Amino acid sequence: MITRIREASQSLTFRIAALLALALLPIGLISVATTFQLLSQADRKAETNLMALTAEAAAPEASFIRTGIGAASMLASMIPQLRETGWDCERQLKRFIEQSDGFSFAGYIALDGTIACASGGQGENASDRKIYRDMTEDPRTRITVVRDALVSRTSVVLIAVPVIEDGLYNGYVVVSLPHGKLFRPLDQVSADRPLDLITYNNDAEVLTSSRGLDDVEPHLPQHYDLAELRYSKEGAFIDQTRDGLLRVFAVIPVVPGQVYALGSWEHSRNDFIEGLSVTSSMLFPVAMWLVCLGVAFFAVQRMVIRPTRNLRARMLQFMRSRRISEPKHEAATPRELRDMEDTWMRLAENVLHDEAELYDTIHQRTVLLKEVHHRVKNNLQLIVSILNMKVRKARDPEVRNALTDIRQRVMGIARVHQELYETSTAERVHAGELLKAIVGHTVRSAIDDESSITFEESYDEIVVYPDQAVPLSLAVTELLTNALKHLGAPDGEKPVLTVHLRRDGADDAEVMICNSLAGQSEHADAPQGSGLGMALVTAFAHQLEGNATNESTAEQFCSVLRFPVADFDETDVPTELAWST
Repeated sequence: MITRIREASQSLTFRIAALLALALLPIGLISVATTFQLLSQADRKAETNLMALTAEAAAPEASFIRTGIGAASMLASMIPQLRETGWDCERQLKRFIEQSDGFSFAGYIALDGTIACASGGQGENASDRKIYRDMTEDPRTRITVVRDALVSRTSVVLIAVPVIEDGLYNGYVVVSLPHGKLFRPLDQVSADRPLDLITYNNDAEVLTSSRGLDDVEPHLPQHYDLAELRYSKEGAFIDQTRDGLLRVFAVIPVVPGQVYALGSWEHSRNDFIEGLSVTSSMLFPVAMWLVCLGVAFFAVQRMVIRPTRNLRARMLQFMRSRRISEPKHEAATPRELRDMEDTWMRLAENVLHDEAELYDTIHQRTVLLKEVHHRVKNNLQLIVSILNMKVRKARDPEVRNALTDIRQRVMGIARVHQELYETSTAERVHAGELLKAIVGHTVRSAIDDESSITFEESYDEIVVYPDQAVPLSLAVTELLTNALKHLGAPDGEKPVLTVHLRRDGADDAEVMICNSLAGQSEHADAPQGSGLGMALVTAFAHQLEGNATNESTAEQFCSVLRFPVADFDETDVPTELAWST
């Protein structure tokens, strides 16, 4: 994937498009900055509207709670006087409940937890209630929610005010507000966007909710706790709800330091702001950038890429078939590209002319070189014939053996030149074919009946230069002559002669010549000795930049010649062969 991207970035189309995109970047940045300003204005406007609507929606709750706090404080101050007048407070509290709009219960809970005086339920014990324990531990004005009130058995908002006599805590007064009378339909407040509203006390306890107390948690801010949202002034922010919805939140202090209202509605930026669509303003720079890229792509493709590809196709056709096709200029092709094609046409014609001259030169050189090899081979064969005549006329065995050795060596050189003459490329020699011919001729010359021995040979496909072919063939001839000279076998068995040419890895080759022995454990003509044959083999191995070693056992003797195979440069292939590929 990274490679493809890197290759695409090298194209002319990509680079021109990148330059145009860079040139248009300031305009795009200005458009984006303006768009973000509009979005910020939209957020501030939504937050301001929500704070106003939250304050309006929470006004009834604020009124009830303030009234409840005032009534509870008044009753708390009256408790000492009512106790002095005979404790006839039930009638007065009932009258207060009847005359008030919304309150369902008012009463005084004594220090021991009994309802000493109330609009109803007088005498019941409230000591097991949480509000009683909280007021006993920390007597202060509290506003809390009770899901199952002791007297009304309904869900109420409870306002508790401590009774202080002579500086000592002596119970508390409570006033109950039923949940059912607190909220009015919120669609009357905001008809265009649904508004959610909750109220909570200073202890981060939810008092009321427009969705009901059982469905509050998913609609609270995800990154804020209610304990953190106890602002002394109005505030607004944007956050996700705990069920993943993006909303605008506003916090209003209903009773400062006591009760707060949290309103929220859906966060949306798709509204029109003073006649301008925020979404369209955001898409404008992107659309402008895409249109510019499209125009640039079409122009570059039409005027540059297409003519360049046509020129490349004609170059490839010339490279493969040496054919020159006339250019087909289009009206949109720039003058510079036309001049480039004309220059290439002249260059291709010059290349064809130079190649024709080079081909003629190489052809003449090849013919002359093959003629030289042919003449050298004929001269060497003439020398071999003369040596054959001398061998037949020689009476001394030692002279005959010496002439035979010389004849074999000269014949090996002649075989090399014959291979160089017959091969299709005079610069290369197939070592396997060359050695097979030399080995076959040498064995047939030394052994009258080939069925009297067991002969095995194998040759890998290895190509060498003539500079390597000559010392290699001469070394093999010497080693093979030495093996035939000492070829033997135990009684009743056939002698065994093996010749192998193998590749040794990617860059080396190995020639192994082995002969069976008649029981002796040492070979008489080893490379380390003073014999002429082994001295020649060592010299030829040095010419090959290799080495010759012997491996001897009681049953056979092996000579191993290892040498590196020279790398071939493909530029050495004749021009006519290169054209045909």
